[in-house]
Amino acid sequence: MSSREDILRHLKVQGPASVRQLVAATGLSANAVRHHLTRLAGEGIVEEHDQRSGVGRPAHVYALTLAAEGAFPKRYPELLDAVLERAAARGMLLELLDDVAASLADGVKADLAGLPPRARLLALMQRLDYGDMLGRLANTEGGWEFHAYNCVYRATGERFEPVCDLLPKVVHYATGMDAERVRCQRDGNRTCHFAGSYLSDDER
Repeated sequence: MSSREDILRHLKVQGPASVRQLVAATGLSANAVRHHLTRLAGEGIVEEHDQRSGVGRPAHVYALTLAAEGAFPKRYPELLDAVLERAAARGMLLELLDDVAASLADGVKADLAGLPPRARLLALMQRLDYGDMLGRLANTEGGWEFHAYNCVYRATGERFEPVCDLLPKVVHYATGMDAERVRCQRDGNRTCHFAGSYLSDDER
């Protein structure tokens, strides 16, 4: 285990700690502890607080931030796969994913109302943080197309293909526009390719 991990594990288990407490817990020098804390603070993983205990000057202690959760092992993929596997076995997978898409759309639909079509689509992508997909949105003769070079659902989509239709479903429910999956990285393509029309249900 590295010195950095020693510090993180101590803060996770024991809570906020001073440099002196971290030195005692890890066996590192005070300079080494401060060096690691400075780097961890720069990454947004720890933050410094003043802690008062009686009279006198407050002590400087260091605590984990919410971002620190990413530094500890998680088993979200295993849990997700187990849930989807049971849903598929019970014939409920399509209904479940449709419900998820509708729920995601409901959270942003009101903010998109009144925007022109392309702005509506761009706002949706930004609100749902689809920038992680390394996507490129372009106009076509009949509407729009979106190429995602990083499929954020790839591992799950390779096991459960309906997951790959989540994006076009969200687009349709949130904007009223037609949207479909044209091709997919799960099939060996370089990008996930989605396309649709800028016309809403009311305009067709």
